Amino acid sequence: MTIEMDRAYLKRPVGATARSLPSERPLAALIVTYKSHDLVEGCLAGLAEHAPELPVYVYENSGDQYPGREELVARHLNVHWVLGSVNLGFGAAFNALVEHVPADADLLLLNADTRLVGPLTRTRELLRQHGVAAVSPLINDRGAPGPAQWDIATRRRTLGRALVAAAGYSDALRGTPVSHLYASQPTESQSIDGYVAGICLAINREAWNEIGGFDEEFFLYGEETDWQQRATAAGWRVLLANELDVEHGNPAAAVNTVNTVNTVNTAPEPGAAHGAEVSSPERRRNRDLLRANIALLLEREHTVHHADVYLAGTTILERVQRSKRDARKRFIAVRRTSKPSIVITTNRPVYGGAERQKALLATELDRRGYPVTIACMQRFGPLIKEIPHGVRVVRQPWWAPALDLPAGPAVLISGDTNTETGFAALWRAGARNRRWLVAPHVPPENDRPIYSRPLTAAMRRADGFVALAHRHWDMLTVHHRLGHRPSRLFIAPNGVAVTDAPRRRVRPAGEPPHLVMLSRIVEHKNPQLLIEALAGLAELPWKLSIFGDGPDRERLQAGTPAELCDRVHWRGWSTGPGPALADADLLCVPSRSEAFPLVVLEAMARGVPVAASGVCAVPEMLDFGKAGYVVEPVSVSAWRTRLADILANPDALPAMGERGFARLCSHYTVEAMTDAYLDAIDAVLCSPL
Repeated sequence: MTIEMDRAYLKRPVGATARSLPSERPLAALIVTYKSHDLVEGCLAGLAEHAPELPVYVYENSGDQYPGREELVARHLNVHWVLGSVNLGFGAAFNALVEHVPADADLLLLNADTRLVGPLTRTRELLRQHGVAAVSPLINDRGAPGPAQWDIATRRRTLGRALVAAAGYSDALRGTPVSHLYASQPTESQSIDGYVAGICLAINREAWNEIGGFDEEFFLYGEETDWQQRATAAGWRVLLANELDVEHGNPAAAVNTVNTVNTVNTAPEPGAAHGAEVSSPERRRNRDLLRANIALLLEREHTVHHADVYLAGTTILERVQRSKRDARKRFIAVRRTSKPSIVITTNRPVYGGAERQKALLATELDRRGYPVTIACMQRFGPLIKEIPHGVRVVRQPWWAPALDLPAGPAVLISGDTNTETGFAALWRAGARNRRWLVAPHVPPENDRPIYSRPLTAAMRRADGFVALAHRHWDMLTVHHRLGHRPSRLFIAPNGVAVTDAPRRRVRPAGEPPHLVMLSRIVEHKNPQLLIEALAGLAELPWKLSIFGDGPDRERLQAGTPAELCDRVHWRGWSTGPGPALADADLLCVPSRSEAFPLVVLEAMARGVPVAASGVCAVPEMLDFGKAGYVVEPVSVSAWRTRLADILANPDALPAMGERGFARLCSHYTVEAMTDAYLDAIDAVLCSPL
């Protein structure tokens, strides 16, 4: 029995290899489980009875706080366990689990609510055929009436088929071009022109290595479908084995995700369970993930317009079909409180400063009892796993701003992008008790406007603006006529979570000060300026670590002077600010364009002193030099001079870090940010139209 903790950085297998007959490769069973210990024990029992020769690997994805994990491991000492510290999502967890499997082994993906009732003999035989990427046996669905469920083999998804499936008419229209269901069970020699569900899926390891692992953007639902589409596009085949060696579903009273999802969508979808038993908020999140990921599959296979039409179409179905309409009304009723509804828009919840702040704001508002919805204009992103289930996250086209909100007042907080502004303007016009706040985050420029005239005109229709700092607003209004009433302006700086006071870092004797830069690597972030400034300080002790990745990294890294290669280290992607700042003596933010660099707050929260270019909100963040080092102008000479002063007296750095932490606690916490937003929300709700 082996137990391992999850890796911070997950690397997918890449690189095509010559295809060979897989008959010599063994098979390993892989299970990802999330809050479903009873189900996974049944799955392990089926493996032990019918395929005892298979090595078994389980990724326990419920997170460190979920009870009973150690007891589960102790009951199954013959299993290779990986205990994830947080919920990575199914695709990322499965990719991580594959890394623990010997490189010569094929992969048997099993849902936690799946139980073998046979040895999968025919499935293994078909997987040995040349050019076969994946094979699924027939499934006996214990939660559904009738014979074996062979509808796990599904035809290629189109917009029409997806909408027919969402409406629940695929079975009635079976055999017609608009149904995603095959008219009859495909033969074993017929490669599936679509996908098979990942309830029990044997995967050829060579195919996995050639096309890569699951796309982690899907988080949950659709990852197997996307993988099979990539495999067939690369010339591999996907087959259905004519054997009934698998039972699926929980026969007990507990409701698992697959049954919940299929009840809502009335059509089997890929990867539906992964063994999760869910509460009501989780069930709603799973429905929204499924809907968004079907749209993502349509976008990948066709265009984004197909995805948007599907999203708009399912929105209409939920309002006109009786069963869906009634379920929608019940969901809305559950969310009704005495507080106004809050909508926060974003293009995509990825790891950026503005997006992370929206996630933090939504989380804190939810904690305070507000019904919160995050509306994504484009796609979901990795931040989805950090947003609590009480916050609804939906993907909706900007031109279809229909949301499920309780009756009563509501406030939408948008960014300053075209799509968010279009969504907000249309939503605002839909009812008299709606209000709209614009929270700009695009970095302003000193010498030119950043918004088009139509965008500026649209944002002027908002009920108020929430700027990050007074200087932020001043820079915007130099080039844009955004509003004339002082009552429309609110200031709400971003915030970060603060726990205990940080420990003072003690630099080992003889070790040079460790300078760190952490950002997306693009030219305007100025890593080359920082390196050039330090090149003139070669006589002073220092070392520099640059964390991050981006489109300009390769070119900028190649420009590092040869004589500095032993002092300047490009570290690549960091999983977060914690690892990058763990042993930093000074964070350097040399950007020439920022609105409110969140990394400054992340450093202050850890007691790490900051030197930053004095752009936009930075001087105010650093209390105009009292809580950090402000560098003006943004030039090599100014940075060299400032760094020379800092490096000449490195013993002063810890005290500056402590002042930065105190500044953060008084001005830049998540609680302070939320209080400022609530002041703005109350003000616009009380103001006349």
